[in-house]
Amino acid sequence: MNERILKPVGPAPDKPQVVLARLMRYCSRRECCSGQILLKLEKTTLSVTEQRDIMNRLFQERFINDERFAEIYCREKALNARWGWSKICQRLKWWKMDKALARAHAVWLELNPNRESLMILASNKWKQIPDSLPVNKRCARLSRFLLSRGFATNDVIEVVRPYFGKA
Repeated sequence: MNERILKPVGPAPDKPQVVLARLMRYCSRRECCSGQILLKLEKTTLSVTEQRDIMNRLFQERFINDERFAEIYCREKALNARWGWSKICQRLKWWKMDKALARAHAVWLELNPNRESLMILASNKWKQIPDSLPVNKRCARLSRFLLSRGFATNDVIEVVRPYFGKA
């Protein structure tokens, strides 16, 4: 007779070895933190114990190291993206990397790009703000921009103060 073969509904279950190999390949190509890998593992159909085993294996084989990630992330964002400490700290906390914050802060203090980056950013942004606006509104825009980059309020005030005299 006419028998139908029923296929199971939903995605096929993931195999732990396959997921581990994919994550090892992913981690070998770029620096990752445990929070990023956890997000990827949550998308799989693996059990919680299998996910934990994969995470432990990645830590043991040094594919994941949160302190190393925090150091590299802080250095990149401070020097290339010109972020302030507040924004870097906020992003690391978003990745649930509270333990690695101390290492990132040490890197930040070592680099100390605050003043130089702030002056360059302020100068470039000031040129982009329309001259048709009153000086106080231009300074307010400049301040908001610098604060959104994560720089300390006192540093922003010191850098923006000279611009009030410009017309």
